[in-house]
Amino acid sequence: MTTVKKWLGPAPSHCDICCKPISKTFIDGRTVYGPWANMCCECHSKFGVGLGTGKGQKYERDNGSWVKVAG
Repeated sequence: MTTVKKWLGPAPSHCDICCKPISKTFIDGRTVYGPWANMCCECHSKFGVGLGTGKGQKYERDNGSWVKVAG
């Protein structure tokens, strides 16, 4: 049986890097500069260091909740 992991707390409304609205998917991840950020997929592909422990987690909206789908 797989446990569904969800984002706890208020979900980000915009990407911390480009400020575009986040609607369906975001990554909570470490950047190449060191600090972590809530990023859109485009910014994560440019500035993220990957997914997994110590790198980042990807979340997708599912019926009003944000479900962890990778990392």
